[in-house]
Amino acid sequence: MGRGAGNCTTELLLSFLKNPKYDLRPVLDAIQELFLPLRDKYEWGYIIPQMITGMLNRHPQDAIAIRKTPEKDMYRKFYDHMMND
Repeated sequence: MGRGAGNCTTELLLSFLKNPKYDLRPVLDAIQELFLPLRDKYEWGYIIPQMITGMLNRHPQDAIAIRKTPEKDMYRKFYDHMMND
């Protein structure tokens, strides 16, 4: 559920391990049944403005703020703003 840089999702970690004792199916079921409804209500996950602030070693407050505006998906404009700020 983390949205900032450095968080590793459980499903990616399990798929990377490729160990037969780890079963990805229950994790996928939980994502589908529990987390998808929550994602519709609360935004999280991989969000480009969050990536940009993390990449620039900036506090995510600017990314959080832009996500509340009509320009929330204007990634290049946000990137240019962060680079020139």
